[in-house]
Amino acid sequence: MQILKYEQIEATFKPWNNIYLEVAQHLIDFITTKDFEVIHIGSTSFMVGGKGIIDLSILYENKDLDKAVSYIKSLGFQDQISENPFPKERPRKDGIIFFKNNKYLIHIHVIEKNSKEHEKQLKYKEYMLSNPKAREEYEKTKLYILNKGITNQEVYGKEKSPFVKSILSKIDI
Repeated sequence: MQILKYEQIEATFKPWNNIYLEVAQHLIDFITTKDFEVIHIGSTSFMVGGKGIIDLSILYENKDLDKAVSYIKSLGFQDQISENPFPKERPRKDGIIFFKNNKYLIHIHVIEKNSKEHEKQLKYKEYMLSNPKAREEYEKTKLYILNKGITNQEVYGKEKSPFVKSILSKIDI
């Protein structure tokens, strides 16, 4: 699999599609090693439409953050393009793949296995999968943001943050 140079795109709304699960599984199979587990997170993992970016987390143990970052960079993932990137101790790396002749943007979050962040990601996904009403509200939130004319990825992300935080506040972590 070839990881291509990432392109920052304008935020748009793409309805959720089962192909996102196939793309994520293809990447999980490609990236996972005996040292690193990979999980599918974010909207595409819990059937919510949005930008269609596939978010994954690569999970490291034994303080192997640098090893995990080096590994995913060796596969072709690049540093995050952002005015306000994730911190060095919790980085995100990005790339693009083609799968069944379609282009998919990929975000890889580097997370310590069994950390509070890892637990939060799992519980958030579980909550969203088990709550169709929350998924519907999240899609409405995203569409509302876009209808206000906000298409910059970073601004869009900040605008949807209150919804995510409201869900996280309901989850016992």
